[in-house]
Amino acid sequence: MNEHDSERMAGVLAAQGMTPARSDAEADVILLNTCAVREKASQKVFARLGVLRPLKIRRADLVIGVCGCVAQMEQGEIFRRAPHVDFVMGPRHLSSLAALVVAAKDRQAQLAVFDPRDRIIPEAPALALRSSRTRAWITIMEGCNKTCTFCIVPLTRGREACRAPESILEEAEDAASRGFPEVELLGQNVNAYRSGSWDFTRLLGAVTQVQGIRRVRFTTSHPLHFKNSIADLMGSRNNLCRYLHLPVQSGANRILARMRRGYTREEYVAKITYARSRVAGLALSTDIIVGFPGETVEEFESTLDLVREVRFDQIYSFVYSKRPDTPAASLDDDVQPGEKKARLHALQVLQDRIQHEILTECVGRIEEVLVEGPSAAGPRMLAGRTGSNRVVTFEGPIEWIGRVASVRITHALRNSLLGAVCEAATSLTSFRERDIYEVGLPSGGGFPS
Repeated sequence: MNEHDSERMAGVLAAQGMTPARSDAEADVILLNTCAVREKASQKVFARLGVLRPLKIRRADLVIGVCGCVAQMEQGEIFRRAPHVDFVMGPRHLSSLAALVVAAKDRQAQLAVFDPRDRIIPEAPALALRSSRTRAWITIMEGCNKTCTFCIVPLTRGREACRAPESILEEAEDAASRGFPEVELLGQNVNAYRSGSWDFTRLLGAVTQVQGIRRVRFTTSHPLHFKNSIADLMGSRNNLCRYLHLPVQSGANRILARMRRGYTREEYVAKITYARSRVAGLALSTDIIVGFPGETVEEFESTLDLVREVRFDQIYSFVYSKRPDTPAASLDDDVQPGEKKARLHALQVLQDRIQHEILTECVGRIEEVLVEGPSAAGPRMLAGRTGSNRVVTFEGPIEWIGRVASVRITHALRNSLLGAVCEAATSLTSFRERDIYEVGLPSGGGFPS
C-alpha cells in the first residue's frame, strides 16, 4: 500500500512537469512516505530527517515533505522535532500534494491530515507513475474497521471506504492496455471490500476476466473475511495466482482474544484446510507477532506448533511493538526484551527450515515465471516470480523482462529458487515498454532516494 502511494505521489509530481531525481542533492522536492506499524519504522523517519537537515540549510529552496502514516500519527509534532520540514501530509490527502508543494515554495508550512473517524472515499489513482515494469497495483479500498488491540492502522488510515467497481475495472483495463501482465488488488483489509451488490469475490472474478491480464493477486486479507467463495474462485481461474497472505498473528487462542482478532486458532486452520482443498499448490504467507503482552512460554509454543502444522511458505515475524493510542498500549508489556528476541529467533529458525524444505520440493518442476528484472546473482541473470510468489533466478537476456518464461527449477537456495529456461524465447509473452516509461520513470525501474 505504501509503495503504491509513492507511485501515486510520483504521478502527481510528474503531472506538474517534474521528473524523478537521481539523488537527494539533485532533488527540488524530497518526500518521505512513512509507515507507523512498528516503532522502529517511525524512528527511521526522524533519523532520515536529521540526515536531510544539512541539505536544507545549504538549499533553502529545497522542499521536504513527510507523508503517510507517521505524518498522520505525529502531525504537528514533526514540525517541532524537525523545523526544516515544509509540510506534513496524511495518507488520505494525496489530492492536496501539488498545492502543498506550491505553498512550500512560498515558505508556508502546511499540515494536511484527517479525522480517522471520517469515511473518506479513496481517490482514483489515475496519475500513478508505476515503479514496476511488470505489475500494476490497484487500490480497491482504504482504511480498516477492525479493533485489533495492537494495530495503529485504523488511526492512521481511517475507516474502511471502497472504490466503485466500475472505477477499479477501468483501471485494470488501462493497465492491460499498457501491457502490464499482472495486477495486484490492494487494501488494508482487501477481502472486506463491498460496494452495493459487489463483494470481494465478485470484484475479483471480474478483474480476472479483463482481457490481457495474465496474473491477478490481492493483499492483505483478514481471516474473518476470507470466505470459501474466494478459495473456490482461486481454484477455478487460471490467471488467479495460487498465493494467499493471511495474517494469523498468534497460535494461542487467549492471545488471539487479547488481540481482538475475532477468530480462534481452530477456525483459522479450518479456513486454510478448505483453501488448500480447492487450490492445488496453494502457497501461504502470514504475519506473526511474538512477545505480545501476557504471552506465556506455553502460548508461544502454541504458535510454533501452528507453524509446524500449517507449514507456511513465508512468515513476516515481528517482536511486539507498542503503538500509541492503541488498546494494547495500556497492557502490561511483561515479556522482557531479551525473551522477545529469543522467541523471534526460535520462530525464524523453525520457519527457515520449513521454507527450505518447501523450496527443495520445487526442484525438478517446470514453473511459469514472470520476469521482473535483472538479478544481482551475475551478468545475464534474471529474476522473476512464479504464480505462487516464489522468486526464481535464471539466465536470459534483458529483453525478457515483462515476459512469462517456462523455467525448470534446478536448485533450492535459502529464500529463492534457481532454474533454467526450458522453452524458446519466441514462446514468451512481452509487454509494450514505451507505454510504461512515457512519463519519465528511470529505465531501471523504482524510485531513487
